[in-house]
Amino acid sequence: MALDQATVAELAQLYFQAEHNATPLEPVSRRYPDADEEDAYRVQAALIELKIALGRGIVGRKGGATNPGAQAAFGLSQAVYATLFDHGAVVNGGVIELSELIHPRLECEVAFRLGADLRGPGQTPESAAAAVAELLAAFEVVDARTVGWQAKMLDMIADNVFQARYVLGDQGVSLAGIDPATITVTLLHNGESAAQASGANVLGSPLNALAWLANRMADHGAYLRAGDLVLAGSLTPLTPIAPGDRFEAVFDHLGSVRVSFV
Repeated sequence: MALDQATVAELAQLYFQAEHNATPLEPVSRRYPDADEEDAYRVQAALIELKIALGRGIVGRKGGATNPGAQAAFGLSQAVYATLFDHGAVVNGGVIELSELIHPRLECEVAFRLGADLRGPGQTPESAAAAVAELLAAFEVVDARTVGWQAKMLDMIADNVFQARYVLGDQGVSLAGIDPATITVTLLHNGESAAQASGANVLGSPLNALAWLANRMADHGAYLRAGDLVLAGSLTPLTPIAPGDRFEAVFDHLGSVRVSFV
């Protein structure tokens, strides 16, 4: 590991202030080119502790970089994960103020609500499926707190994998009889079709992502808990957002989710 504890604490505070003030940082990966993924997760953990100290509640986890292209772009060896907080939730059909963000982008996701704890290592897609209480349609709004999205591995993981906001569909559905890999979504941007994708874009299946997440968290002595919300990763490419934009994602099986920006 390349980062000492004082540097970990300093970087966590920098990311906290960048998010709070909606002011981006220069890429910290340039200052610490020898930092590895475990260093980055140490910074992320320190950032999470800062948020908990302010009374923000953890509601679950998210996967990110769940395809080879994204991993290559950020210099990652595998997918990544981060924490979801209660203050990031936006009601379906709600409005997000862009003044609170820096340069956000939108993703369409399949979300899981867990009905049982899920502890790695050794989880499989089948065992992960047994822990799922329901599936939901979801948007995630990601926002790199790095200037110009010039983020690499350290910038991404340390920054809680860019988590900013999330929107859930109104009604969860049972996993019974549904193969998440075959779930399709159409993204509508201001009423026009902007993207179409399927669950297979997420590590081959969102269930693969869920099992991976449980196993990766075990490396850090953590696990998924009953009741947790899990965003499995984006089915669609990152979509830039501008003031006045309206988005709707229409999923088969899961219904739709909507959000707009001002």
